[in-house]
Amino acid sequence: MEMVMPKLPQLLTTAVGFFFFVLILGKFAWGPILNVLDERRGKVEDDYAAAEKNLADAEQLKGEFESKLADIKAIEREKVQEAVKRGEELADSIVTKARTNADDTKSKAAQDIELETHKAQIELRDSVVAMAIGAAEKVVGERLDDNLHRKLISEYIDGLDGGATNA
Repeated sequence: MEMVMPKLPQLLTTAVGFFFFVLILGKFAWGPILNVLDERRGKVEDDYAAAEKNLADAEQLKGEFESKLADIKAIEREKVQEAVKRGEELADSIVTKARTNADDTKSKAAQDIELETHKAQIELRDSVVAMAIGAAEKVVGERLDDNLHRKLISEYIDGLDGGATNA
């Protein structure tokens, strides 16, 4: 087997061509490629900084919203407590008014009962007087003066009432 040995002119031509290729590439292409890479890096850094700023702003807004939400909940609790208090006051007022009305109705009913009792006593006394006069007429057999009898019986009954209350 024969060993393949590079031919020197071919090797020199390839090396010189590679060298010119690197020089041309360095002069015309390497600078713009590095510039594009630098621009891309700068853009990525700017985007990253903007994203971090937006994240910080979002965190700040979140904090503000949570604070406002807590304030709203506190106000809501105050309003509910105020409404409950007003409701209790209204209920107390209604109960007090109902009790007052009930007491007034009881008092009026008691007065009406007393008045009706007094009327019934007067009617009962008048009917007792009429029965006593009728009984006296039957006993005596003749009719006596009605006004005189009524007066005598009323005085007698009044005397009984006075004796009953004193006893």
